[in-house]
Amino acid sequence: MTDPIRNDVFEDANGVRVAVKQTYPPNALGVILVEYKNLSDSNLRFMPKEQFLECFHWVDNFGSTDTFVKVVKKKAEQLPPKGEPKKEEAPAAELKADEVIKPAQDHEISSAAPARSS
Repeated sequence: MTDPIRNDVFEDANGVRVAVKQTYPPNALGVILVEYKNLSDSNLRFMPKEQFLECFHWVDNFGSTDTFVKVVKKKAEQLPPKGEPKKEEAPAAELKADEVIKPAQDHEISSAAPARSS
């Protein structure tokens, strides 16, 4: 491939893989910059397109398996179907007597902590 585009994966001679974030239009000098990052870290790097193509060769494109899609799919699976009502937490009045924290128990818990001496 001679034209790197977003989500293209390139590899150099040492096996280091990089992903292209974007290519910039030519500047006043006619230089096209490629913005990319190593897959092993998150630092963005810039290199002229000609130099980039000399160092790296195209390996893959992960645009169809974007990680954002996986996150949305997982969130959608966690949501209840539209026809089912949402589960609500039981109000405090419906809790069993042993589940409700009584003021005496609360006092015992707070007084059980060791006191600091000066």
